[in-house]
Order: sequence, then C-alpha cells, then structure tokens
Amino acid sequence: MISASLSASINIFGAGLPTKTINGKEYFYREVKSKETIYGITKELGITKADIIRYNPSVADGLRAGMTLYFPVDEMPDLGDSSKNTGSVGQPEDTDNTDKPARSRKNDKVHLVEKGETVYGISKHYGITQNELIEANPQIKTGLKRGTILHIPSSSDNTDETEDRYAEPEEKADVPNDDITEYTTEPYDEPETPTVSHTPESQQKPEEDDNTDADNDESLLSLLNPEASDSTETVSAKEATEVVVILPFMLGQTSPDKQAQLYTEFYKGLLVAADSLRDSKRHIIIRAYDSSNNTDSVKAILTRPEMTKADIIITPDNDEQLNLIADYATLHDAKVLNIFAVKGTQYLTNPNILQANIPHSSMYEQAINEFMNRKGDYIPVFLSALGGKTDKAEFCQMLRKRLDEDEQKYVDISYNSYLKASDLEKLNTSSSYIFIPESATSSEFSHIISALKNYREALDDYSLVRMFGYPEWITFRGDALDNLHLMNATVYSRFFNDNDSYRSKQFTELYVNRYGTPLMSAVPVHGMLGFDTGFYLIKAINRNCENVGEPNYFYDGIQSGFHFTGPENVAGKVNDALYFINYRPSGITEKQAIQ
Repeated sequence: MISASLSASINIFGAGLPTKTINGKEYFYREVKSKETIYGITKELGITKADIIRYNPSVADGLRAGMTLYFPVDEMPDLGDSSKNTGSVGQPEDTDNTDKPARSRKNDKVHLVEKGETVYGISKHYGITQNELIEANPQIKTGLKRGTILHIPSSSDNTDETEDRYAEPEEKADVPNDDITEYTTEPYDEPETPTVSHTPESQQKPEEDDNTDADNDESLLSLLNPEASDSTETVSAKEATEVVVILPFMLGQTSPDKQAQLYTEFYKGLLVAADSLRDSKRHIIIRAYDSSNNTDSVKAILTRPEMTKADIIITPDNDEQLNLIADYATLHDAKVLNIFAVKGTQYLTNPNILQANIPHSSMYEQAINEFMNRKGDYIPVFLSALGGKTDKAEFCQMLRKRLDEDEQKYVDISYNSYLKASDLEKLNTSSSYIFIPESATSSEFSHIISALKNYREALDDYSLVRMFGYPEWITFRGDALDNLHLMNATVYSRFFNDNDSYRSKQFTELYVNRYGTPLMSAVPVHGMLGFDTGFYLIKAINRNCENVGEPNYFYDGIQSGFHFTGPENVAGKVNDALYFINYRPSGITEKQAIQ
C-alpha cells in the first residue's frame, strides 16, 4: 500500500491539525465547515479523496457541515504541525534514530492475506515476530484485511547481511534474456528456506540446457528472488505442477513494440503472484517461451522434450497458434488457459480448454439477469439514435425481450443527432428511470449526457434518475467519468481496476519496488491481469491439481475474477466471472462480483 504519509507529502509544511486520543490511539482531527467541499479539503491537506474516505467512510455518502474527520497520526504524520512533524509524530522518542538507514524491501517476500488469517499466524509461519511484521506493514495496526498484500521482512537474525548484499543490484533486465526462463516454488511443508530454480535455455543449442551458466544472466526472475543464482536444488517431476507461458515477448526485436511489452508485463505480474505464494503445498514450475508471433516458432517450442511435462499452457492471441497448442495439449493431457484470444471458440469442442473470457452472448444473459435482480422500481428507458450508432442493439433487444417476458414496463425514446429536452417530455417526473443507450461509444455518450443532466437537475429528487451501460465505459476519464458518477451509473464488465482501491495501490507499489518501472497504461492493466491469473492458478492447483477449473472455486482478484463452469453442450470450461461497477454520486466506485 502507498502510505498515507507519502500521499500527503506535497503539503511540506504540514497541515497543523490538532490531535486527540481515542481508545488509546492518537488521531489528527478536523471539523468540516459550511459549504466546504471534498476537493477543497484535499487541496488544503495535501491528500487524496481516497485518503479521506478510507479513514472516514461516511464521507462516501456526502460531506456535511459539522462532521469531524479523523486521521491516524502514525499513518499520516504530515498532517501535523510543521514544527513538530519530524517523522516521529505519535511514535516513542528514539534518540538513536538519526543515522539509521531506511529498511530495504528488495529482499522481502510477499503474502496475500486470506480470510481468517491472523497477524500471529502469518508471523509464526514466516519465522518473524509480530512486531517485525507490523513494522514492515504499519497499515495492519488497525486490523488485518482480506486481500492485503504484506511485505514479509527477512528474519532479524540475517536482515543486515541480506540488505547489504542486495541493496544495490547493478542491473535490471525487464524480460528473460533467452527464449525460456524457469521459476520454481517450493512446497509449504519443506523445513528449509524456499528457493527458486532459474534456468535460461538456448533455442539454438537445446543440448546445452543442463550446462547453462545462470550466474551471468541477471533476468527478470532474479529480481524477484536474488538468492536464485545460488540455488542448485531441483524438484521431482512427480511433485511438481508445470505452468508454461507461450507469448510473443519479441526478444529478437531491438525495441519490442507495445503489445510485446504488455505481454512481458503480464508475465511479470504472474511471477509476483508466484513469489507471493512460493510456500504453496506443491512445487509450481513456471517456464516462459517467446513465440515471436510466429507459428513456426510455436511448432518448434512444442517439439521440445520438456514440453511433455506441461500441465497448464497459457497461450497467445492467435487462432492458428492456439489451435496448435490445443491439439498438443489434447495429446499430452494438459490444460490450455486462453487469456488473450477473446473470441476464441476452441472451448466449444476441446475439453482441455479453459476459456478465460466469457462469450458475449453468455455475458449479456448474465448481465441482464443481474440487472433484473437489481433494478427495483426503476423503469428502463432505451435511447436510440436515428441513423446513429447502435452497437449495443443486440444487448438492448435481449433486455427488452426479458422485460416483456416478465411483464415489466419500459420506454423507447429515439432522437436525431443529439438528445434534447423535448425528447424526454413523455417521462413522468415523479417516476424512477434508468437510462440505457443503444451505443457504448464515447461520441454517442456525449450526444445524450447534457439532456440527461438537465433532466436530472430539474427534479426535486436526484435519486429518481440512473444510467446503465457497458464495459467500454470503464475507460472514461475526465468529464465523462464525472458524469458517470453524477448519473449514478452502473456498468457490467469482465474486469475493472479502481486505481484508488486498497489492493490496487498495494500491488502497484509492490510491482514498482520489484521492477523499478511503473505499470503500463492499458485496459486491462496487464501486470494485474498476470497477477490475478497467477494467483488463481496456483491457488486452484493447490486445491485440486488434477482439476484446475473446478466450479466450486471463485477467485475475486484485484482486477479480474475467475470462476470456471462447464456450460451445457460445451466441451471445455468457461470463466463466467462478471462484475457490476457502480459509479456513486459521492465519488466512490464500487466493484461487485456477480455470483
């Protein structure tokens, strides 16, 4: 998690807030004055809106005069008076702290908190004290939350030696330096410290696999675990589950294009998940191959002898290559996880395919079922542009059919070019309406939003108006995003990343600490997609290594969810995880999994 003190650091002179002690804990506090806004307070204090809501959840429903905002002193020291804000606010005085260097996190393990876990249990598992765990993760002083990513410091017996050794790595590589890189987790119940086996191999000289000098290859994996180069331990194939990643990393290009970089970021995120679960019950071996976006390269990879050990193969976004890998998996009894070929249909006839993206027709049906469960007294109003874009006409037609079947009322409104106030005159201003455009494009959204906002402003009760929309809207920024909040809009989507969420901030910080580079700007965020994929896979393998994709396991990730089912008349498994994202007028964005 990005600490509150860091997010508040722009206010270098301190906000000078007074303090009070509540239940033994010291808090800064500030009373909200009449006509003040959240925006104004964030500027005054030098913090974010998310910071305010995190410690004062009631603000999510609106700011009111007379409210008192509270901020923990030990988590947000910059809110104190500048003359007292020396970094020790709320902490015991330590006269020996002047020259003490900040503790490095580069050698930390990570742990994602599961339901029911405790500080005591986690610290005992890793052989550290509870105080050491809390010192490395100050946010857990107020409680342990499911989904929190914890830094696990080295034990006090060897911390100094480890930090000195790995504090300043000479070089960081962003991708494997060859066509294959291997990562191995050790089992949960091993008495010795878990190690990583890192074995780059050469496609031109496969016979030299066992003699490759890993010490001279500072790869992506050694960043996650610097001890890897010292490890010579191998694992038995009988104890291991092998995950193979075949993606176009384009290592032969001097400057890989953006798509290749996104695939690399996905792989990095996958390895962060593997590192956070490195104490899993089974050995997990991850091997990555560069497909070079070339079918012949994929064919060559599939002829390698070690491929016969593959249990799960993650495939590229190319139908021809995916078909080759799927046929190979059928012969060798391996699962194929199709993450990137969104429109792939191999799952219809191949029982080895795990289709990560729910098909459009199934997604529409699932979204409509949930819409009907949630709509309450709101009357759907379909907005259709005459001669304009109607790219969501199929969804709207399916929803109309369902409303007819359930004998539910709805309204159709057509408009020319731009929606106007006169187009909405047929509506009863005392009724509740939820507006549903027949297009998901930003241009068509801009053609209707002004009239809808004016209609809303003329009402005595703003809650009478809502909007319902589409996955494309999660890319909205600026005024368009503000309008989604204003209209209390809900959209359905396979994935969603809330940059201000606790888990998203934690992963982003962890990723940057590990690799020294920020996550790329893309939808979805590929590093998070890799993390969610890896976390699901490793947890699923440990639950039932013979049946990854079992329907009774649902993983709700930072950005994506995984829940595989076997639809009727379909040979493979399909991920039916879907989210409803609600943009509340208070500024909060909620992601709710549909199960």
